[in-house]
Amino acid sequence: MEDWSDMIAPNRMEKRQNREELILDNAGKLISEVGFFELKISDLAKMCGISVGTLYGHFASKEDLLIGLAVMAGAKRAQKFDIARNHDGSAIEKYIIASLLDLRFSIDHPQLFEAEYLALAPSVWKRATPARHQAQLDQIGAVTEMFQTFLNAGADALGISGDLPERADRARNLNLGSWGLGYGINVLVLSEITDRHYGQELRKNAVNILCDALADLLIGAGWQVDDAHQKVRSLARRYAAPATEMPQT
Repeated sequence: MEDWSDMIAPNRMEKRQNREELILDNAGKLISEVGFFELKISDLAKMCGISVGTLYGHFASKEDLLIGLAVMAGAKRAQKFDIARNHDGSAIEKYIIASLLDLRFSIDHPQLFEAEYLALAPSVWKRATPARHQAQLDQIGAVTEMFQTFLNAGADALGISGDLPERADRARNLNLGSWGLGYGINVLVLSEITDRHYGQELRKNAVNILCDALADLLIGAGWQVDDAHQKVRSLARRYAAPATEMPQT
């Protein structure tokens, strides 16, 4: 006689996962319309065709929901980084491409970046469940490790010398500095405050601004390559242009 118990649990897990994805997708739509702080769990539950109690069975609070949305957004962002990993070029080029793709994703999906940005606030993650917050930390850690791997592999091209601990420290500091640079431009390009100081120029030229800033940072770190700024911009045209402007291959 066939044992159905082995089939029931996977089906329940799949159903739960599908429902959670539905909740997150609809949460993203609602947040883009009314904002996170005006989001009502009752409205979201109705939109998903489930009860409020069922929704809370997946996400214990609005903060937990936001962390979940940020993790989903981060997973979509991470898929783009495979393009950098598969690039047939140096480790530093892969690092540059990943940095540019990171900004491109935020420009193309501002509502997802907003969720990631808000989820970093202590007032949010401290109110989330430990498991949800740990998923957020694990995801950020994996992306940080990817960038660090590129820099470690490109240490010679950057002129980073010394013993292993010293090389690791310099590469880690560079990773932190460039992450701060890229994240800062991610925030500024989506901020209304930016418009008041720079008009639309930063929004229109965000990728080129990041290109030049990355080139300057890497040159300062010791990157020796002919026409670094042009090289970075060339990678941007190939990998980080808007979809309508991507060159045909």
